Amino acid sequence: MAEQIDILTSDGKKTGEVRSRDEVHKLGLWHRTVHIWLFDAQGNILFQLRAHDKENNPNLYDTSCAGHISAGDESLESALREIREELGLKKNPEDLMYLFESTHESVLNGGSYLDNEFYDVYRGQISEDEKRRLVPQPHEVDAFRFFSVDELREALKNHPEKFVSHPKDFQYLLSQA
Repeated sequence: MAEQIDILTSDGKKTGEVRSRDEVHKLGLWHRTVHIWLFDAQGNILFQLRAHDKENNPNLYDTSCAGHISAGDESLESALREIREELGLKKNPEDLMYLFESTHESVLNGGSYLDNEFYDVYRGQISEDEKRRLVPQPHEVDAFRFFSVDELREALKNHPEKFVSHPKDFQYLLSQA
Protein backbone atom coordinates (compact mmCIF):
# COMPACT_ATOMS: atom_id res chain seq x y z
CA MET A 1 0.00 0.00 0.00
CA ALA A 2 1.28 3.47 -0.89
CA GLU A 3 2.45 5.70 1.94
CA GLN A 4 -0.42 7.86 3.21
CA ILE A 5 0.21 11.48 4.21
CA ASP A 6 -1.82 14.05 6.15
CA ILE A 7 -2.80 17.03 3.97
CA LEU A 8 -2.24 20.53 5.35
CA THR A 9 -3.59 23.97 4.60
CA SER A 10 -1.15 26.55 3.21
CA ASP A 11 -0.62 27.77 6.78
CA GLY A 12 0.31 24.31 8.10
CA LYS A 13 -2.89 23.09 9.74
CA LYS A 14 -4.15 19.53 9.17
CA THR A 15 -7.24 19.41 6.96
CA GLY A 16 -8.31 15.93 8.08
CA GLU A 17 -7.72 14.65 4.56
CA VAL A 18 -5.21 11.88 3.84
CA ARG A 19 -3.74 11.15 0.40
CA SER A 20 -1.09 8.89 -1.08
CA ARG A 21 2.41 10.25 -1.48
CA ASP A 22 2.04 10.13 -5.27
CA GLU A 23 -1.17 12.19 -5.15
CA VAL A 24 0.40 14.70 -2.77
CA HIS A 25 3.19 15.43 -5.25
CA LYS A 26 1.09 15.21 -8.40
CA LEU A 27 -1.38 17.77 -7.03
CA GLY A 28 1.12 19.89 -5.09
CA LEU A 29 -0.68 19.43 -1.77
CA TRP A 30 0.85 20.85 1.40
CA HIS A 31 2.25 18.22 3.76
CA ARG A 32 4.88 17.81 6.50
CA THR A 33 8.35 16.27 6.42
CA VAL A 34 11.42 16.09 8.65
CA HIS A 35 15.06 17.04 8.07
CA ILE A 36 17.75 15.62 10.34
CA TRP A 37 21.30 16.96 10.48
CA LEU A 38 23.92 14.82 12.23
CA PHE A 39 27.20 16.26 13.52
CA ASP A 40 30.29 14.32 14.53
CA ALA A 41 32.42 15.13 17.59
CA GLN A 42 34.56 17.54 15.53
CA GLY A 43 31.51 19.51 14.37
CA ASN A 44 31.51 18.08 10.84
CA ILE A 45 28.09 17.73 9.23
CA LEU A 46 26.89 14.53 7.56
CA PHE A 47 25.45 14.94 4.06
CA GLN A 48 24.11 12.19 1.85
CA LEU A 49 24.77 12.14 -1.87
CA ARG A 50 21.40 11.32 -3.38
CA ALA A 51 21.44 8.27 -5.63
CA HIS A 52 22.19 8.83 -9.30
CA ASP A 53 18.92 7.08 -10.21
CA LYS A 54 16.62 9.08 -7.88
CA GLU A 55 13.62 10.66 -9.57
CA ASN A 56 14.28 14.04 -7.94
CA ASN A 57 17.57 15.81 -7.36
CA PRO A 58 19.87 12.91 -8.32
CA ASN A 59 23.59 13.26 -7.57
CA LEU A 60 23.08 16.20 -5.22
CA TYR A 61 24.17 16.56 -1.61
CA ASP A 62 21.22 16.63 0.78
CA THR A 63 20.36 16.44 4.49
CA SER A 64 21.88 13.71 6.67
CA CYS A 65 18.46 12.15 6.26
CA ALA A 66 14.89 13.29 5.68
CA GLY A 67 11.46 11.98 4.93
CA HIS A 68 7.72 12.40 4.90
CA ILE A 69 5.66 12.24 8.07
CA SER A 70 3.16 9.47 7.47
CA ALA A 71 -0.52 10.04 8.24
CA GLY A 72 -1.17 9.98 11.97
CA ASP A 73 2.53 10.00 12.90
CA GLU A 74 4.33 12.64 14.90
CA SER A 75 7.37 14.58 13.79
CA LEU A 76 9.91 13.17 16.27
CA GLU A 77 8.88 9.54 15.72
CA SER A 78 9.20 10.14 11.95
CA ALA A 79 12.70 11.59 12.39
CA LEU A 80 13.79 8.55 14.40
CA ARG A 81 12.27 6.21 11.77
CA GLU A 82 14.09 8.00 8.92
CA ILE A 83 17.43 7.70 10.74
CA ARG A 84 16.79 3.98 11.16
CA GLU A 85 15.64 3.44 7.55
CA GLU A 86 18.11 5.65 5.69
CA LEU A 87 21.19 5.37 7.90
CA GLY A 88 20.64 2.08 9.72
CA LEU A 89 21.18 3.78 13.08
CA LYS A 90 19.02 3.56 16.19
CA LYS A 91 18.48 6.83 18.01
CA ASN A 92 16.27 7.68 20.98
CA PRO A 93 14.02 10.75 21.34
CA GLU A 94 16.51 12.42 23.70
CA ASP A 95 19.24 12.09 21.02
CA LEU A 96 17.57 14.69 18.78
CA MET A 97 17.10 18.39 19.38
CA TYR A 98 14.27 20.18 17.57
CA LEU A 99 15.59 23.33 15.87
CA PHE A 100 12.89 25.01 13.78
CA GLU A 101 10.15 24.69 11.18
CA SER A 102 10.52 25.91 7.63
CA THR A 103 8.68 25.67 4.33
CA HIS A 104 9.74 24.60 0.89
CA GLU A 105 8.01 24.98 -2.47
CA SER A 106 9.45 23.54 -5.65
CA VAL A 107 8.46 22.32 -9.08
CA LEU A 108 10.54 19.42 -10.35
CA ASN A 109 10.70 17.16 -13.40
CA GLY A 110 9.06 19.61 -15.78
CA GLY A 111 6.13 20.20 -13.44
CA SER A 112 5.18 16.55 -12.88
CA TYR A 113 6.39 16.66 -9.25
CA LEU A 114 5.14 19.48 -7.05
CA ASP A 115 6.64 19.73 -3.58
CA ASN A 116 4.89 22.01 -1.09
CA GLU A 117 5.99 21.15 2.40
CA PHE A 118 6.43 22.28 5.94
CA TYR A 119 9.42 20.62 7.49
CA ASP A 120 10.67 20.18 11.03
CA VAL A 121 14.44 20.35 11.44
CA TYR A 122 16.34 18.29 14.02
CA ARG A 123 19.97 18.06 15.07
CA GLY A 124 21.77 15.06 16.52
CA GLN A 125 25.21 13.57 17.04
CA ILE A 126 26.85 10.69 15.21
CA SER A 127 29.58 8.70 16.96
CA GLU A 128 32.72 7.32 15.35
CA ASP A 129 31.28 3.82 15.67
CA GLU A 130 28.04 4.91 13.95
CA LYS A 131 30.06 6.56 11.18
CA ARG A 132 31.79 3.24 10.47
CA ARG A 133 28.42 1.48 10.24
CA LEU A 134 26.88 3.83 7.65
CA VAL A 135 25.84 1.95 4.51
CA PRO A 136 24.23 3.77 1.57
CA GLN A 137 20.67 2.60 0.94
CA PRO A 138 20.41 1.36 -2.70
CA HIS A 139 18.43 3.68 -5.00
CA GLU A 140 18.29 6.29 -2.23
CA VAL A 141 21.88 7.20 -1.34
CA ASP A 142 25.07 6.70 -3.33
CA ALA A 143 27.54 7.95 -0.70
CA PHE A 144 28.02 9.95 2.50
CA ARG A 145 30.28 12.92 3.05
CA PHE A 146 31.15 15.01 6.07
CA PHE A 147 31.69 18.73 5.57
CA SER A 148 33.26 21.05 8.09
CA VAL A 149 31.41 24.36 8.37
CA ASP A 150 34.23 26.05 6.42
CA GLU A 151 34.16 23.38 3.69
CA LEU A 152 30.40 23.73 3.44
CA ARG A 153 30.62 27.52 3.20
CA GLU A 154 33.18 27.20 0.38
CA ALA A 155 31.20 24.51 -1.46
CA LEU A 156 27.94 26.48 -1.27
CA LYS A 157 29.74 29.58 -2.53
CA ASN A 158 31.56 27.89 -5.42
CA HIS A 159 29.22 25.01 -6.34
CA PRO A 160 25.69 25.62 -5.01
CA GLU A 161 24.35 23.52 -7.89
CA LYS A 162 25.74 20.40 -6.17
CA PHE A 163 23.31 20.74 -3.25
CA VAL A 164 19.57 20.39 -2.79
CA SER A 165 18.62 23.93 -1.82
CA HIS A 166 17.63 24.34 1.84
CA PRO A 167 18.31 28.05 2.57
CA LYS A 168 17.12 28.16 6.19
CA ASP A 169 18.93 24.90 7.01
CA PHE A 170 22.14 26.19 5.42
CA GLN A 171 21.87 29.47 7.34
CA TYR A 172 21.71 27.47 10.56
CA LEU A 173 24.55 25.10 9.56
CA LEU A 174 26.86 27.95 8.57
CA SER A 175 26.27 29.64 11.93
CA GLN A 176 27.75 26.65 13.78
CA ALA A 177 31.41 27.62 13.30
